Amino acid sequence: QVSLSHECTRAIMKLMYCPHCRGMSSVKPCNNYCLNVVKGCLANQADLNTEWKYLMDSLVVVADRIDGPYNIDTVIGTIHMRIAEAISNLQENKDSITAKVFQGCGNPKISTKGSSSEDKKRRGKVALEAKSSAQALEMLVLDAKGNLTALKTYWITLPSSLCSKKVMASSAADDKCWNGMTKGSYLPEVMGDGLANQINNPEVEVDITKPDMTIRQQIMQLKIMTNRLGNANIGNDVDFQDASDDMSGSGSGDSCPDDVCGKRLSKSPSTRQPETHAIPKQSGHGINGASSSSLPSAFLLLLSVAFIAAQHLWR
Repeated sequence: QVSLSHECTRAIMKLMYCPHCRGMSSVKPCNNYCLNVVKGCLANQADLNTEWKYLMDSLVVVADRIDGPYNIDTVIGTIHMRIAEAISNLQENKDSITAKVFQGCGNPKISTKGSSSEDKKRRGKVALEAKSSAQALEMLVLDAKGNLTALKTYWITLPSSLCSKKVMASSAADDKCWNGMTKGSYLPEVMGDGLANQINNPEVEVDITKPDMTIRQQIMQLKIMTNRLGNANIGNDVDFQDASDDMSGSGSGDSCPDDVCGKRLSKSPSTRQPETHAIPKQSGHGINGASSSSLPSAFLLLLSVAFIAAQHLWR
């Protein structure tokens, strides 16, 4: 759902469709050529990487808590097992315990009725169910931690993913690929990640003095969420309200100095009409929407579990 600039749209059209006009429809775009185009188009998104990685690290720490000795399911779900163990311990040491009770409380009436086989079977069944539930949570947390680790570099690996899966670019060593002009090797170097590194991008003209204000808002929201998770992890009470509530108003550009970001936009992102462009597609797949399909559902699930669980870790 990224709105593309005019320069980016032009670069994508040149990347994907110009070889058809030259009679080279079977020639794939050069991989480095594709990387420069996509890195120029997603320069602002790559700046999410630092705070995004901090958030993933914080979620992994919370997941470790859930999977460790503070496992809520283990602590709460096994209370009945501990009570059953206490009763069993009482029965095994009834003589010494009875003597202490008689000494402190007198001589109460003692029932001679023992535990029936039905009670023992029921306790065994409950214990088995509790063990199964704990194992299910453990597997869920383990799977979520694996996904979180894989997502740490999501934003800076997105160009490579798009070029290999959506654009179907050639291999890096291919010297008979579409280089933007003809079939051959691609000579320019690959640009770095992020907005600042696109100043000399040969394929997409990017104004590095005008960062995307929506992306700056999202960077601040990532910082807020990471801070909340850090506080929750050390036992502080945290109000996990929607992070967007903290960004209400017009403070979206406060974290970016004027001497770095240049002139601020005159209109708020919420009132400005977004510029939309058709995104070229090839073989039934387009560049748009690639990021949403790559994010695993376990991440959202872990967020829900983490927010509820973190507030109870130290209570």
